[in-house]
Amino acid sequence: MKALIASNTILMVHLVVTALLVPGLVVYSGAAYLPYLALYVAVLCISYVLLQRIMPTWKREARLHSPSVERFIQVVFLAQVAVLVAHWGYLGGIPLWEALHQQNDLVIVDIRRSAGEVVPLPLAYASHFMIKAVVPFALLLAWGGARKWFWPLAVTAGLYAASLLAKSFVVTLFVPLWIAFLIGRRWMRFGTLSAVFALLIIALSTVANPQKLQFQAVGPNGNTEAVDEGVREHGFLGDAVLGVGKRILVMPGHTVAEWFMHVPADVPYAKGGAIRPLAAVLGVPYTDYTEKIYDLAYPDMAAQHVPGTMGSASFMYGYANFGAWGLAASGLITALMLLLVQAIFGTRWRWALVLNVFPLLALSASALPTVLITHGWAITILLYLLFRPATEPGT
Repeated sequence: MKALIASNTILMVHLVVTALLVPGLVVYSGAAYLPYLALYVAVLCISYVLLQRIMPTWKREARLHSPSVERFIQVVFLAQVAVLVAHWGYLGGIPLWEALHQQNDLVIVDIRRSAGEVVPLPLAYASHFMIKAVVPFALLLAWGGARKWFWPLAVTAGLYAASLLAKSFVVTLFVPLWIAFLIGRRWMRFGTLSAVFALLIIALSTVANPQKLQFQAVGPNGNTEAVDEGVREHGFLGDAVLGVGKRILVMPGHTVAEWFMHVPADVPYAKGGAIRPLAAVLGVPYTDYTEKIYDLAYPDMAAQHVPGTMGSASFMYGYANFGAWGLAASGLITALMLLLVQAIFGTRWRWALVLNVFPLLALSASALPTVLITHGWAITILLYLLFRPATEPGT
């Protein structure tokens, strides 16, 4: 059994992540769309088993002469500082600092959106690549062999990620190290890092929603109560914990439900136009379904002309294009991708786990091409192939 899991680590993680979509899907839409999800999983598993029979096996041993880890980390540190200075300089300030001086949550939404959308495209991609691929890989290597560079890089990258007001960024940086602590049974370190994640997420959520800390007078006796309904009902800490839990356990499935409910009922099948590279190949106009679904899911925000997006699981882009046939095609394509990644890591399941958990989680909220490029999955794999460390993470 251990050998089976070790040789199919990538598939196992993807199936677990897909299963985590079910609670949110059922909460928001009942069991009506579960057969569609079952179709995707069935095609995925059948395709995986059949393709595995013809997939060549590559034995990739650890490199005897890897590039200098310390030199690599130094270069990453300098690159992170350069991206930080360029990003803040172009924006003319620090988004987090600006948000701390605002009391209107819609203004803060605009600050957060602008932090990622108004910068030049090369800088935007550099930011994504650093936060989602290069720095996480470097931090993992630094912890294992160049500890003196770990804290300068961790603090610099952490401050930069937090400054952009995206809660996921501060977690993404440390996911490989977090998983390494878990599989290595370093419980104290795993628990400490988990607590840091929770505190940072709560802090950034509070910055984005200043009403959580606001009170209003009630009655003639000078009594006060929280302005926010959730804080009134559950208290600040309880509301924060419920918010984080909902975002992790319910929201991914909620997005899947919204896409199923609105496609094709309110938005027609895109016939290839819902994925930019596919639209270019087929010669059809690209349509950003994440914006269309967001407007339908949050009509109040749309009425206020507050822009937003609601991404969904990678297979939902196949559904948005071609319905059930698109789900089946997504199962086949995903199976092939998972097999290719598994072939690269082979039986080095620890490295497969620490470096691929984040991209596989990202597949629950983004299209496959987006995960490969913008979320840095391809860069992460290239870095692993370049270094192929002899030691296993978590040992």
